Amino acid sequence: MKTLIAYFSWSGNTVPIAEKLARKTRGDLFRIERTIPYSTDYHTCAYEEAREEADKHLRPAIRGPLPDLAAYDAVMIAFPIWWYTMPTPVMTFLESLPDWRGKKLYVFANAYSDIPSQFMNALRDAEACAKGADVRPGLYNKDIEKLCAWMKENGY
Repeated sequence: MKTLIAYFSWSGNTVPIAEKLARKTRGDLFRIERTIPYSTDYHTCAYEEAREEADKHLRPAIRGPLPDLAAYDAVMIAFPIWWYTMPTPVMTFLESLPDWRGKKLYVFANAYSDIPSQFMNALRDAEACAKGADVRPGLYNKDIEKLCAWMKENGY
């Protein structure tokens, strides 16, 4: 099975998760980045830029070129929870890939708050953004430590 690991990370906390997924699956890594980077100041990024995008349901432009989804059987997407769901650049990524039919999309999220309903929001938003994908829960937050067991259970 050919797997793409797409990830978004502002602070770097999601990078080790994505890299571990790539090592374990022998998948390809793709970093999701805004065309115009977020501020390096946490307060400006979180409470001005990201909040405005979330409140206004914006889809910021992301850097390309995007991977060819046809080349993959599955996509694992990793990101931090921002404003109770996935960051808007992740939504841009999911909506930018044209044909999700027949593709498995595994969602991996991490958050300081560790509130399970936020993971459920992210799963719901993944289904709305990746039309036709078979969206499945990956792991959330501290469950990432169970990655090896999860991979075995899911055929990796």
